[in-house]
Amino acid sequence: MAQYIFEKGYKNETNLVKVKLLIHFEDENNIQFIYSPHLDLTGYGDSISNAKSSFEIALEDFVDYTLKKKTIGKVLSGLGWEIKGSSKKPKKVLAPSIASIIKDNEYVSEIFDSYSTNTFYQEVGLPALA
Repeated sequence: MAQYIFEKGYKNETNLVKVKLLIHFEDENNIQFIYSPHLDLTGYGDSISNAKSSFEIALEDFVDYTLKKKTIGKVLSGLGWEIKGSSKKPKKVLAPSIASIIKDNEYVSEIFDSYSTNTFYQEVGLPALA
């Protein structure tokens, strides 16, 4: 599915957090959405391409803001991520399972209950805790 490849992003190979599951859906107004349940980030637009661009902006803003504020570890923990090791030198950063996200996040449950979705696996790299 080449249309879903996110070439931009944060690829600091020494300390990389990877998000793989993204969801595409269309609402009743024909608005296209790309959503990352692991990061609780959404992009939208009148086409998949515009939704992808919007998602990339949301992702960049999320990373820039949390890195500048030095809160990326705290935010990821709040989203259910497991951080092993110290916050300054994490040994491992693990995303929560999609089953736990669906159980704990009503918005994700609503997406799956209300819309026809396409899920796909695409690595989106984030710098881990800075």
